[in-house]
Amino acid sequence: MTINSAYDVQTRSVRAKLRGASPAGFKAGLTSAPAQARFKTDGAVAGVLFKEGSLQSGTTLSLREVRGLHIEVEIAMRIGTAIDKPLPDVAALRAHIDGIAPAIELPNLDYVQPQALDAVDIVATNVAASKYIVGDFVSPQTRDPNSVDIRLVCNDKEMFTGKGTDSLGDQWRAALWLVNQMLAQGWKIQPGQILLTGSLGRMLPATTGHCVAGYHSNQQQWATLAINVSD
Repeated sequence: MTINSAYDVQTRSVRAKLRGASPAGFKAGLTSAPAQARFKTDGAVAGVLFKEGSLQSGTTLSLREVRGLHIEVEIAMRIGTAIDKPLPDVAALRAHIDGIAPAIELPNLDYVQPQALDAVDIVATNVAASKYIVGDFVSPQTRDPNSVDIRLVCNDKEMFTGKGTDSLGDQWRAALWLVNQMLAQGWKIQPGQILLTGSLGRMLPATTGHCVAGYHSNQQQWATLAINVSD
């Protein structure tokens, strides 16, 4: 199977699950060099988010129910006006984005042989899309997604830090790639949908306890988001 045929598999399975409904949005994955190396590829991948995957900050997830649960700290962009054809550059994309928000993605890498996965497997299985938490949106005129610093603390221990430019070196470039990639798969990008632009810091296998992601920019706090993990 090639990447292109893997996207065909993804699109067919996602459309069957949606049954005519619209996606909640789209997600980028493997947006850093270490993540690409792990899954034997030199490029990012993209998947579809479902509305039922949206959770509130502070929700508890069980490892029995989401056996391959991982935690990623991300940025979300919200679509303000529809996009129905490929965009040439970041300037064109900015005109369609009306909000920037902190986010936690909670992918489910529940595979029989995770060590054998490659990018084709990841794409065909919709980039392990499962759950996600999105905070409050603020206008991109006042919130720069590239300037944010993040910190994930679990059970009072710092797990990792990161910054907005961890995703393809530029949040806007990551979002532009994601939009054009999903348009190429036949999706229309609609107002209200969100774009998750890729992991900041690193992807963390979930363990039981309480995790808090903090986001700040220029010494100003954006927000904190939390997730609880039970057995």
